Amino acid sequence: MKNAIINGRFMEDRMQGLVRYARELLEALDPIAGNEEITLLVPPTAKDIPHYKNIKILQKGANGGIIWEQTTLRHYLKTHGDSFCVNLCNVSPLFVQPGITAILDIMYKVNPGHYTTIRNKLSRYWHIMQYSYITRHEKKIITISEFCKNEIEKSYPRTKSKIEVIPCAWQHVKKFKESQDWKARYPFLIDKEFYFSLATLSRNKNGKWIINAAKRNPEAVFAIGGKHYETEYDEIPQNVHMLGFISDEDACALMKHCKAFIFPSLYEGFGLPPLEALALGAEVISSNTTSLPEVLLDSVHYIDPENTDVDLNELMKKPVGIRENALNQFSWDKSAEKLMKLIKDTERK
Repeated sequence: MKNAIINGRFMEDRMQGLVRYARELLEALDPIAGNEEITLLVPPTAKDIPHYKNIKILQKGANGGIIWEQTTLRHYLKTHGDSFCVNLCNVSPLFVQPGITAILDIMYKVNPGHYTTIRNKLSRYWHIMQYSYITRHEKKIITISEFCKNEIEKSYPRTKSKIEVIPCAWQHVKKFKESQDWKARYPFLIDKEFYFSLATLSRNKNGKWIINAAKRNPEAVFAIGGKHYETEYDEIPQNVHMLGFISDEDACALMKHCKAFIFPSLYEGFGLPPLEALALGAEVISSNTTSLPEVLLDSVHYIDPENTDVDLNELMKKPVGIRENALNQFSWDKSAEKLMKLIKDTERK
């Protein structure tokens, strides 16, 4: 029997979509791991290391990041010949035994125009090399939606016999504690009278849609949470408030109390934020592209992410389907069961 070694590099990163995926999947995996030999190997830079009942945690090395992944983790796998690696965040150590790797999307390959800085271009080249290595080398590949599965198989036909969909889920929002002082800290936001969004520096998140929509809806108030630079926008109208990075507690409060959560993304492998917003009871306005209709079904108000000529008041009057139809598709427990099966199958081979 081979032992599963989980690549814990994601434990050093701030919470974002792929980190959420890995952390929640492992939390749901631990109760069902039983006597399986599963070890989470983490770098010394890891933060908020969880306590597991069945999954063993080892902290190794003297550095973090890519260097840790390609040296310390790789050395550990090489010196434990009965081990294989489980990578949950798009990247694998090179030249180790075949294992399991998650490719959450292939945006770096299919959207080259989104990467214009030297740093982003280098990141793109690294990930494209990883896609090629992973799709050729690994025994099993995980992805998070049928849309992503089709995208990967189209670009890498060799994956058709070894790719599995293990989706994200939303139950983690039940753990969020709503900020009680959000009204005091954001006095410009009135309950149920503002539109809320989460956007980052990534071009695919399409924050400019919100800026342009705000110009066309001057009577409305907009709040955008997330890391950004104001210089990425030509002009920010007065009815848009840039909040910067916000905590889960603030995101929870603003999702619960906004008029609608807006998600105008150009490309998504899954679309976790709008699903979280649905789970917290928010009305959702979402892009109609890529994986989003698959995940959100008819439970949201759809927009064309290339068209900002939208009357939001009229859009919000249109009826939508029952949110539970979308939510009931996904469960961290069900996703963990699928991962457990892959691990057991790989251990036996």
